[in-house]
Amino acid sequence: MPRLLAVGHVTWDRVEGRDVLGGAVSYAALAARKLGWQAGVLTCAGPELEAGRHLPGVDVFLHRAAATTRFRNLYDEDGERRQVLDSRSDVIDMSPLPDDWRDPDVLFLAPVAGEVPSGTALAFTPDIVGAGAQGWLRSFDASGRVSPREWTDPGPDLVGVHVLFLSSRDAPDATERVTSFLAHVPIVVLTRGWEGARVVTREGSHEIASLPRTEVDPTGAGDVFAAAFLLRYHETGDLPEAGAFGACAASCVVEGVGVSALGDRAEVSRRMELRRRLVEEGEWDD
Repeated sequence: MPRLLAVGHVTWDRVEGRDVLGGAVSYAALAARKLGWQAGVLTCAGPELEAGRHLPGVDVFLHRAAATTRFRNLYDEDGERRQVLDSRSDVIDMSPLPDDWRDPDVLFLAPVAGEVPSGTALAFTPDIVGAGAQGWLRSFDASGRVSPREWTDPGPDLVGVHVLFLSSRDAPDATERVTSFLAHVPIVVLTRGWEGARVVTREGSHEIASLPRTEVDPTGAGDVFAAAFLLRYHETGDLPEAGAFGACAASCVVEGVGVSALGDRAEVSRRMELRRRLVEEGEWDD
């Protein structure tokens, strides 16, 4: 049984003329695996996805569909991503998942194109449920161009969720929306790239410094942050510690294309120590 189970579409992302494995579930599960946790993915994809080769070491429960979700990722000079959806797989089907695998330590709902049905968390009995907001905050026009949309009724999608991860790039007013989501979940984590993150609860908030690194490919950094945050929060119950751990794990993945630069536990711990020293010396605020 996986300790972390991620639910959502595995994708192929077109980057600089080649296909790169993507999707929040891919980054999250492979990051958890690299950090020493057994990880699983519940997804649907077309015939070209080979789970054992493309997601090595991860248990994959796969519903075969006619197509895999595919995006083209384009970045401007400021690192802002523009996306085009070229194909979309089916809504997630629970049937491939054995009943005795519905009790992970951590469940991560990670839609990229609205593919996770409302109330999905209620089909599981995990200790902690996290969710990535991005897949509920996207719309697609006739040409597949991705743009923000209003999430008018998040309650049914977030039932049973403990931690919601929201990027400042997910919506123009993401920072202002944080407190409104506290009506549905007890913890909201706002990620802001190199500017760090803010962990917000109904009692207060914690600022989390990042560990800036030269970015080769920023795709997936938020998903790695979320997976690392959730597993460390499960291990310690400490929100600032989980945030720092997530930031250091995210600092690894941006140094390579796709999932090529994920950090293991030793590397993330080394970066935790470096980050701690920088904060103590006043080089970076926490």
